[in-house]
Amino acid sequence: MPEVAVLLETSHGISRMELRGILRYVRVHGPWSLHTDVGGTRDLKMPDARHWKGQGIIGRVPNDAVAAQIVAARLPTVLFNPGDKFLQAAHPLSKCCRTESDSNAIGRLAADFYLDKGFTHFAFVGEPTGINWSLARQDAFAARLAQADKSCHLYPLPPRRLAAWGAERPHLCAWLKALPKPVALFAANDARARQVLDACLVSDIAVPYEAAVLGVNNDSLICETCIPPLSSVMLDAEHAGYEAARMLDEQMGRRGTRQQVVVYGPTGVASRASTEHLQVSDRLVIRALDFIRINSGLTIRVSDVASHLRVSARWLEQRFRETVDRSVHDAIRRARMSTVCAMLAETDLPLKEISRRCGFAQPNHLCALFHREHGMTMSAYRTQHRP
Repeated sequence: MPEVAVLLETSHGISRMELRGILRYVRVHGPWSLHTDVGGTRDLKMPDARHWKGQGIIGRVPNDAVAAQIVAARLPTVLFNPGDKFLQAAHPLSKCCRTESDSNAIGRLAADFYLDKGFTHFAFVGEPTGINWSLARQDAFAARLAQADKSCHLYPLPPRRLAAWGAERPHLCAWLKALPKPVALFAANDARARQVLDACLVSDIAVPYEAAVLGVNNDSLICETCIPPLSSVMLDAEHAGYEAARMLDEQMGRRGTRQQVVVYGPTGVASRASTEHLQVSDRLVIRALDFIRINSGLTIRVSDVASHLRVSARWLEQRFRETVDRSVHDAIRRARMSTVCAMLAETDLPLKEISRRCGFAQPNHLCALFHREHGMTMSAYRTQHRP
């Protein structure tokens, strides 16, 4: 049974998808004995050579020390998205098989997503170390916007003295405040997008009304816990993991000696609240919309929104119609229906439980409303929108 070292961060959603692809290959073509460590990038390390007699290595190269250990092992190796220094011709790892995300396609997809929504101001925030895939996404995003005669504000790479997020955040906040609003902002990955959302919150920049935010990887642990929930470009990372395992298997079995590079691209955008396009400048209406969104799973009424804002219901309705051309009641209904759709697509909760959680006393009432609005049953919607 081949013993394989797997260097992937179990704390990262994209790595878990890659690992799932590896396991899918091993279930069919294995078995393999996989050596994995639980944790993040700093926890990645090669197994102790005194006790581990492996036949292959698959995963990410976190730093020069681990790179040297991989080279010293002299084993068949497949890498995920190696950094520039490991791709230079003089480096031994440059000859390894590898997978690469199609950052050009990712950047173009993000630009088209925002252009379709009618935005006129755009910005990009890259990974702070300036790694190759982040710069490629930046260039592709800006180039696609330029084709549409749009410019893009680029967040400069922070200096080393701002390496810690706590030190960098004031710098990012000042940059965000200076951007024209509303702005469609694209971040290199979900972790960076979460930092952007945090900076917007500190800077009192309302998301998505003054700044829309889009990430990459669709890491549900990040996207669903952000405030508001984060939209993200979905990648076919599980396929990359499967193909990486296939390439390693060929090398270990001496069936493949030439270098292979598998490029995997985006599969679409998981759209959530952070990119809802509503050009609203009235702060009272923005606060009302935020209250409605946060409480969309509860049975709230117009009077609850007005009470939260300490204004009369009549005054709120007037401001609301003048700003977004709809009633407060309609906004509440849309928010509740959006929550219903998310629960159908992302959970296995029974329809009765979804109805209860979204404030519908009678499931049949919700089913009728849903069919009238979406032209299909709730069960059919769940089947169609399951990941």
